[in-house]
Amino acid sequence: MEEVLNIKKLLAEDRPETWDTLPDIELYMDQVVSYLPRQSVGGKLLPMTSAMINNYVKDGLLPRANGKRYNKQHLVYLTAIGLLKNVLTVKDMKLLLDQEIVPGQEAQFYRKFCDGVDEAYDAAGVGIDPSLSEAELMDLALRLALISCAAKTACEELLGVIRDLNPEEDPKAKKEAAKREKAERKAAEKAAATE
Repeated sequence: MEEVLNIKKLLAEDRPETWDTLPDIELYMDQVVSYLPRQSVGGKLLPMTSAMINNYVKDGLLPRANGKRYNKQHLVYLTAIGLLKNVLTVKDMKLLLDQEIVPGQEAQFYRKFCDGVDEAYDAAGVGIDPSLSEAELMDLALRLALISCAAKTACEELLGVIRDLNPEEDPKAKKEAAKREKAERKAAEKAAATE
């Protein structure tokens, strides 16, 4: 089946640009939005709008632009976000990228990211064969769906462990700690006032 062969080919070949081929010049927002489809992985980089990109900046997921211009480092973040948002929440993506990307070392992260993309997509394409029957294709689709569910669960649980090890990284934990401090301060002030 040609359609199945095309799926296998897409999984094997559709990859983001390498670090060395990312634009060396800074781009304006409209240029970034039009560039990002080139960063597709297996046909699954969802389109991004300027509003989405601005929201990622507001959420602290993406560094602010240099003036109104975006550089290679921004494209690294946006490529990772574009792929990871298929399976992770903004909160989980922020935790993961904050832990993985060291400022000034985006090239190292991006190379590791691209190697991981190659490994994952190559593994997903291993069992895909145009000679499979319809029933075998259904079985393979089910198996891949279950692997996806298991991988998502494992990822979420690992991020939970990381969040527990780094409570200062969790905005919810920060808010709760600030509330506790405020309540303790008020109680201390009230106690001091009654003495």
